[in-house]
Amino acid sequence: MRRIVTATLLALILGPVRPAVAQTRAWPERIWFGISGGVQPTVNSFTDAFDVPLYQETEKVSIDYPVKGGVLVAASGGYRMWKQLALGLGVTRSSRRAPATVDARLPHPFFDNQFRDVQGTTPATRTEVGAHVLIGWMMPLTDRFGVLITAGPSVLSVSQTLVTGVEFTETYPYDTAAFKNATTRTATVTKAGFNAGADLFWMFSRRIGAGGMVQVTRARAKEPAGTGRTVSVDAGGAQVGAGLRLIF
Repeated sequence: MRRIVTATLLALILGPVRPAVAQTRAWPERIWFGISGGVQPTVNSFTDAFDVPLYQETEKVSIDYPVKGGVLVAASGGYRMWKQLALGLGVTRSSRRAPATVDARLPHPFFDNQFRDVQGTTPATRTEVGAHVLIGWMMPLTDRFGVLITAGPSVLSVSQTLVTGVEFTETYPYDTAAFKNATTRTATVTKAGFNAGADLFWMFSRRIGAGGMVQVTRARAKEPAGTGRTVSVDAGGAQVGAGLRLIF
């Protein structure tokens, strides 16, 4: 009975000590650097529509841009400023390709209100490059594992292929038409946004290790589509990757 009471008292006394030790565990290194490869799985699909004059009437064009997940490359580095507080910079680049679907209603050259529908696809590319300020909190979990929680402002540069017109073929008596091609332009715009994420460090040795990152970035941009038009697009999203980690 005495042993049971003694063990119970020791458990009650020592129980709070271990979390306190874990909370005060030091991250002695000052500098970190990481490079990762992964994916940005977020879907940022969008649509566009515009009218152009044709045969004294109006040609109506609508486009569906499927912007699905793409390949991601990410790099980050920084400095532990004070205790567990860190400041760093990160760079990400993601790209994806998917054909845009183009639908057009073409006026008849001879008859009013007699439209011909054509449909086709054209290659489209989305590229996003982000620069991120990382305000972080470094938390060592064990001698080999640690996690860095970050958040801060971001700047995202978004390049997108946009359709500006439709080329088609038609023959007499012009009752039908066929899609030939789409004229396109690459629009680029830079917009401010935000980031938040976590980076796990698993050290093989004192300096070198591996890690995994989960990050969310977001910004909303208006791409110039020509003739004074703009197209609103969502940029960024969830990002997942893994790669090399270095600490000094």
